[in-house]
Amino acid sequence: MDFGAFSIISLIYVVIGIRIVAQLIQNWSATWDVRFTIADRQIVDQAAFFVLIPISVALHELGHAVAVWAFGGEVVDFGFYGFAGYVSYNPVGFSQVEQTIVAAAGTIVNLVLCLLALAVVFLKRPPLRAAFNELLLQFAVISGLNAFIVYPLLDVASGLNGDWRQMYDSGVPWLSAIIIVAQAAVLFGGYWLLTNPRMKARAASLTDVPPGLERGLLGGLKEGKVDAASLNPAEQVLHEAIERVASGWQEPVRTGIQRFPGGTAITLQWNLGPRQYVVAARTFANGTTDLVTVPVTTATPDGARPRVLHRWQMLPGTDELTLGLRLAMETAERES
Repeated sequence: MDFGAFSIISLIYVVIGIRIVAQLIQNWSATWDVRFTIADRQIVDQAAFFVLIPISVALHELGHAVAVWAFGGEVVDFGFYGFAGYVSYNPVGFSQVEQTIVAAAGTIVNLVLCLLALAVVFLKRPPLRAAFNELLLQFAVISGLNAFIVYPLLDVASGLNGDWRQMYDSGVPWLSAIIIVAQAAVLFGGYWLLTNPRMKARAASLTDVPPGLERGLLGGLKEGKVDAASLNPAEQVLHEAIERVASGWQEPVRTGIQRFPGGTAITLQWNLGPRQYVVAARTFANGTTDLVTVPVTTATPDGARPRVLHRWQMLPGTDELTLGLRLAMETAERES
């Protein structure tokens, strides 16, 4: 079986993956230590795609082969290009149900790998370091998107006659219906995991996402978003102070809101020349409120952590918080 362009693209990805592995080896200790910097996050997110996805593709194809052997068949051809592969067998003597199970076996392996990765991230006690959690979480997201959205769409649109076309057109209506329902359930579960505020906050905590930011769908960081209409009274004070400061600052300011376990952070992010700055106001369940500077660029020294500039034992008023934020922003620029 010849994948043509797919095999060429996959081999190009393999070359990029080799470069990522070399970077990981060169920065091994710094990447996996307790200080999870922006530079570390970038290389870990790339490793999830360029290193772990090829391993999952190999296991996907092995799943097909094991299913063929389990039904007494013989694998007559096998191909693996890093990001694409195939398993060929003689279907003579296989029932339609058995052929469909063989087609589904690879995707079942992908699902099991995703669930195992998520289980390690969310259930292990004590949790792994942030870098390992980011690696596994990013792998689960990318692998799940590829296995249950990209591959099915590509298969149906291209006429490749791959796994999903065979599952959809199994010739056994009840089995195809089960597969479609299972696919829909997985997609719903993935959507809930990625959009549920509590799960997003938990993932942010486990991967050391700085206050006021959140993980992007495909890795990296972006400004946290919370509907202003849903703010509680304490968050409303922070939001009003942030808006006052942003509207009067000399540079354009982007604001963001992120809830995390035990509190909320609202951020001010702006650029001054080539430098980027972030100041966050955080309020906690016990009323404690603080102002911190947050490192968000690779220009920040490796290992830098959010630094507390000021702390109140109780939530201050809007006027006092506004003044504190202005001073914090001036301090961030001056100390750079």
